[in-house]
Amino acid sequence: MTTTILANGIVRPDAFCPPVEAVAITDDRILAVGSLDEVASIVGRGAHVHDLDGATVIPGLVESHVHPIFYGLTRNWADCRSPRNRSIAEVLNTLRAQMEALCPGGWIRGWGYDDTLLTEKRHLTRDDLDKVSASIPIVISHISGHFVVANSAALDLAGVHDETPDPAEGHIMRDSTGRLTGLMWEIGAVHLILDKFPAVSTSQLEEAARYAVSQAASRGMTSIHDLGIGLMAGAAELAIWQSLAESERLPVRVTGYLRGDLATEMLALTPDLFTREQSGNFRLAGAKYWADGSIQGLSAALLQPYSCADDTCGELLIDSERLVHLVQAIESAGGQCAVHANGDRAIRSVVDAFAEVRSSGGGQDARHRIEHLQMAGPRDIEDLIAAGGTASVFANHIYYWGDRHRDLFIGVERAARMNPLAEASAKGLHFGLHSDCPITPMDSLRTLWTAVTRETSSGKTLGEEQRLTPGQALHALTSDSAWLSGDEETRGVLRPGKVADLAVLDRDILSVDPAAIRDTAVLGTMVGGTWVYQA
Repeated sequence: MTTTILANGIVRPDAFCPPVEAVAITDDRILAVGSLDEVASIVGRGAHVHDLDGATVIPGLVESHVHPIFYGLTRNWADCRSPRNRSIAEVLNTLRAQMEALCPGGWIRGWGYDDTLLTEKRHLTRDDLDKVSASIPIVISHISGHFVVANSAALDLAGVHDETPDPAEGHIMRDSTGRLTGLMWEIGAVHLILDKFPAVSTSQLEEAARYAVSQAASRGMTSIHDLGIGLMAGAAELAIWQSLAESERLPVRVTGYLRGDLATEMLALTPDLFTREQSGNFRLAGAKYWADGSIQGLSAALLQPYSCADDTCGELLIDSERLVHLVQAIESAGGQCAVHANGDRAIRSVVDAFAEVRSSGGGQDARHRIEHLQMAGPRDIEDLIAAGGTASVFANHIYYWGDRHRDLFIGVERAARMNPLAEASAKGLHFGLHSDCPITPMDSLRTLWTAVTRETSSGKTLGEEQRLTPGQALHALTSDSAWLSGDEETRGVLRPGKVADLAVLDRDILSVDPAAIRDTAVLGTMVGGTWVYQA
C-alpha cells in the first residue's frame, strides 16, 4: 500500500468549503483531507510527501459533453474553419491541398466551415465542391456539426439524387428547380452521406480516441462524457472505447452515450447493453437524441422567429410524443437519455417528454439530460427539475457565437439570457458545463472562465446577470457533472473514501481575479491515484 501526501499549497476539497493544507492518497482513494498535522496523524509514518510548491489542488474536472473521436479524426481532415478561411475560394483551396496526400479511392474530408464568417455569407454547394473535383468524392462539415455539403461524386456514391425523399430528422436541400444543392440538413440527412464514407480503420479510431483523452488529461480533466458514440464510425467507436478500457489504455474516465438509432439496433441484439458489467475506465450510460438543430444554422426550434429570418422558427426533429417512447425504451433497458435541445421550443418539448415519462411511473432517478439548454426560460428550468431531469450547458457558445447571436440570430434580449446559468443555479438545477469539442476547444478551465465572465470574442459582456461565481462554475464542472452521470458517490469532491481524481493548478481559481482564470496552467492530473499528466 502506497500513501502520498500532497502539501505545501492550497487544497480545495470542493467548490464551496474553505481551503485546507493537505490531502493524502492511498492507492486509488482519498485517505484524509485537512491540515497537514491532521493528515499526518491519520497517515502515520512512511508516506511520500509531494511538494505542491504553492500550487492549488482541485477535484478532477469533468467535461460533460464532447465528441472525442470526432475531435481526434479532424487532425487528418482539411481545416476549413475561419478566420483562416475567409471566403469560399479559400475553403476550396484548402480542400485542393488535401488532394495531394489522398490515397487512391479515398474521399476528401473537410470540416469547420462557417457560412456566417465567409465573405459570401452562404453555405457551400455541390457546384462549389465540384470545382475542386467532379470525380473524387468530397464532404465538408459545418462548424456546428449539424450540416454537411457533398459534391456530385459523393452524392452519387451515397445514392442520393434529386428524387430521394427527405429522411426522418433531416432534409436534403434543393434549389428552386428541385436540384440537389449538396447541403444535407441535420442528422438524418447528414448520415445518408457519412454512413457511405469509407470505413475508418481500427488503428485510426484508436489513435483519435487516445489523442483526445490525452488532451483532456493535459487540461485537468479526469472524466469526459462522449455524447454521440457512433457519429463518425458507427458501432466501431463503442468497440474502441471498450478495447482501450479493457487493456487499461484510458488515462481518464469516459462515460458514453450511443447515437440513438444505434442504441435501438444494438439493444435488439444485446438487451443488457447498459447494465452489463464494464471494466476499466469506460462505462456506457445511455443514448443520445436530437430534438432540434443549431441556432447559427437556423435549425434550432424557437417559439419566436429568428431575428435575421422572420419567416422561420426552425423545427423539431423529434416531437414530444415520439420522444416519450424513446426515453421509456432506453430507461426500461437501464439506460439514461441525453437529448440535444438548443431552442426554447425544443427545450419545452423535451421537458414535457421527461415529465410525461415521470408521471407514467418512470424517470424516478434516471436523470435524463438536456444537452446545451441554450434558450431555456424560467418555467423550463423549474419544470425540468420537477421532472427529475438535469442538463449540460454549452457555456463556450457565449464566447464563440455570442456576438452573432445578439446581432444576427436572436437579438439583444434573447441573447442576453442565453445559457441562463445563474438562474439555473439559483433554482437548484444540477448541471454541467461543456465545450462540445471539436465545435469549440476542449478546455474546461477556459469554459469555467467563460461561465464566470460571459465575455464574447469581441470582449463584450453578454448577459451579465447570468454570470456564475467561480465557485458555482467549479461546482458545475466537478460535483454536479459527476451527479449528471450518477457518479457522485465516488467522485466530484476530495473526501475520504472517494476516488483520487484531482488536478493541480498554478493558481487558486477561486480567489484570483476572474480575468486571470483563462490563463491557468495545469501542472498535474491524477486519476485513481495515478498521475496521468505532469507538466
